[in-house]
Amino acid sequence: MEQKEEGTCLLNRPWDGTEGRGNLLTQQATGWNRRKRDNLHQVLAHRYVKITEGKGGSFSDFKKEHNLDQETIQQWVYDVRQWAVTERVYAPGCTEGLRVDIENITVTLLRRKQDLYRQHDSNQARQRKRKRMRELKKKLREKVVQYNTGVQEEQIDEELACSLTEGYTLPWERHANGNTFRLKRSVFEQVMLVRRLEEEQSILVREMSQHIMFLLKEVQEVEALRGQTLEGITTSNFGDLTEDAAHGLKSVLSRRWHFLQSQHKQAVHAYSGVAALE
Repeated sequence: MEQKEEGTCLLNRPWDGTEGRGNLLTQQATGWNRRKRDNLHQVLAHRYVKITEGKGGSFSDFKKEHNLDQETIQQWVYDVRQWAVTERVYAPGCTEGLRVDIENITVTLLRRKQDLYRQHDSNQARQRKRKRMRELKKKLREKVVQYNTGVQEEQIDEELACSLTEGYTLPWERHANGNTFRLKRSVFEQVMLVRRLEEEQSILVREMSQHIMFLLKEVQEVEALRGQTLEGITTSNFGDLTEDAAHGLKSVLSRRWHFLQSQHKQAVHAYSGVAALE
């Protein structure tokens, strides 16, 4: 009998059953939304700082490393765009077609290698990416072997090319001035990245402004309602409420007002701090 009662008790827990699980998920989602709302100023400010650092740091170092001026960057961006829109038709297995395939696979692998840990926190996601990269490396090796079989001079170093050795350039990418097309594409990608970051930064500024205005509006609305409640208590005009209910409402509104005031001050402080970084 005791076992039956114990089993019944276990089956009647609040989260047992479809309805109970639904209620539990609702509570979890509500809590998550509340934490997201309360920490929104920290999230936006942190993201703004990350964008500012990313926009100003890496590309500046890249330009200094390769001694690039603005005119050269603009010309290279134009060259890459022209290359992208130029239609090319190659016979299957021809040297030019193999070169294009090798270039594209190499650039794809380099980009995925760079983004492997930056964009994927999940170990499972990284495993899928690594598997895809292994497949691409196998395909790259096949293309390199096929290319080396068809040419006699300036063959590709299979191991250096397939292991993505830093600093290794493909034979046809080597020019007298030392500027490879791969470098031009790297500059193009950096420029596009900076533009995306600038666009995201402008969106964040708009979101921060909207957040401040929303909090200020909430403070004003609660303050107005609290003032009406206080006036009703002072004049003993409780309307549809009892006196105890009116005092309870005043207490709730006061807590809400202080909370919103605190949120507004924290948001202003956080956003003022990131604005000083500019």
